[in-house]
Amino acid sequence: MADLTVYRFTFRGGLHVGERGVNLEEHSVQVSSGTLFAALVAVWRRMGHDPAAFGTPFLQRQPPFLLTSLFPFAGDVRFFPLPVPLLRWFSPATLQHRRKDLGKVRFVSEKILRKLLAGEPLDEWLFPESTTAESAKGVALQGGVFWLTAAEIQKLPSELRRRQGKYHALRCLKIYGVDKAPRVTIDRLTSASDLFHVGRVRFTPGCGLWFGVDWRAPERVVGDSGLTYRAAFDRVLILLGEDGLGGERSTGYGAFKFVSEGALSLPDPEPGAPLLLLSRYHPRKAELPDALTGPQAAYTLIPKGGWVQTWDGAARRRKRLWLLAEGSVAQAVDAGPWGDVVNVQPDGFPHPVWRYGFALGAALTGGER
Repeated sequence: MADLTVYRFTFRGGLHVGERGVNLEEHSVQVSSGTLFAALVAVWRRMGHDPAAFGTPFLQRQPPFLLTSLFPFAGDVRFFPLPVPLLRWFSPATLQHRRKDLGKVRFVSEKILRKLLAGEPLDEWLFPESTTAESAKGVALQGGVFWLTAAEIQKLPSELRRRQGKYHALRCLKIYGVDKAPRVTIDRLTSASDLFHVGRVRFTPGCGLWFGVDWRAPERVVGDSGLTYRAAFDRVLILLGEDGLGGERSTGYGAFKFVSEGALSLPDPEPGAPLLLLSRYHPRKAELPDALTGPQAAYTLIPKGGWVQTWDGAARRRKRLWLLAEGSVAQAVDAGPWGDVVNVQPDGFPHPVWRYGFALGAALTGGER
């Protein structure tokens, strides 16, 4: 069993995490493990420390810690990404008649996740097709984006709880809302104004994002800083909470407060077993093609590019990298760790730019249906 230390972020204002293109109206409600790692390294440098010393163990494939991506939580209910290969848990009849509902689901609760990991059929746990029907097993939030069990309703924040007989109303309630904030730019030559909008995610009180840390060498000292990785991690999070996570930070987006919770235990995969990803994953050359061609492998590929900012020069576009998305199922090639850190430094850029691609997930222990 892997025991993950859980951190919860509650955001004081909006959150903007762009996912594709240059359109600032595009947004995401989850934050990738790579984005979080990049933010940690950037803040470590801003604290006056050597980023190369922080990253050296990761480049040597001896990571002091591994990260999940950030996913939503509501009260005491943590949500996880919906796995890609739905055929494993649903009958052909359910997939045919409820495909539209399943297509809306993005996140599942911890109780649903553990049933998934055990290979338990989930047809009877799916929330009702009718928006007015009651269920004693599965319910939905936010129009079916979130799927949880009826037993977990009492763990939701007070704004989202409903008594028995009113569970169907949960589908109309939201863990987060999305709006567009107006912005204006002024042309430096003509003083002409140009209106545009920025997408913003706002969480319901008692909701936010969580992630897990698998500590592998927490007492290892970071370079010559005199700090262990665990101590450095907590200090960096404090400053990152003030700086903010994601885009549009100059307007107050992304600022957060964090708390550390107890451990989350997830089953570790044996070599050759399927691994449900809770992070992005960039397989090493030695892990290919086995990681992607296992009998139960099913995955979504995500291109990751974007801009990189530095204190040493102007912002530049970093090289694009393809990664497996959260919720994908890969094969654990060996005992791990799986994945690597890739240098996506643009040509002529003054220093390396690392893209974090280590995998962290849970074993699928149930047999294939």
